[in-house]
Amino acid sequence: MSETNFGPWGLQKSLQKGRLPHEGDIRVIAANIENIRTRALFIMMYLTAGRISELCYDLKKKDLTFQYKKGRDILLINMPNRKHRTRHFKDIPIPVDKESVLLEMLNQYLRTVGEEDPLFNFGKIRAYQLIRKETGWNNHWIRHIRATHLVLYHDFNEQLLVKFMGWTNSLPAKNYMELRWTDILDKY
Repeated sequence: MSETNFGPWGLQKSLQKGRLPHEGDIRVIAANIENIRTRALFIMMYLTAGRISELCYDLKKKDLTFQYKKGRDILLINMPNRKHRTRHFKDIPIPVDKESVLLEMLNQYLRTVGEEDPLFNFGKIRAYQLIRKETGWNNHWIRHIRATHLVLYHDFNEQLLVKFMGWTNSLPAKNYMELRWTDILDKY
């Protein structure tokens, strides 16, 4: 899908006008990425809000486990945390009930990878090229989108966001939030 039009809805054009994509938009974009490895990379970038260096080097299929915790099915992702001085790994729980569509697309790729194999056996430059070609976005923008979605749609507070994103404190949050005045109105 090198034309980056995201299907018949013209989603790409509306997103280029500065609109932050909704969670449904992310599903549409993922579904329109034909290559299942690139699609899986995009989904993992979004679901984990991971840095590209955290996804492309050491992450293996065995680092993703389906578990049942607190009455819910989750995908627990144990991934490197490249920028934290003391916490070198982070556990990212992805609730199956909230992310079933993306997880099913991710599973299409996971079925093709061995337990000990790296999920994405290429460097960050190649990952950047793949994502840029398919979405027109910078990889780091996906991290911004996910952080904003966690606050808007999942009511993450500051401390939950710090833990999820792998930060040492909440100072980066102000640079990652892409909130609009209408988001404030929605909370009233």
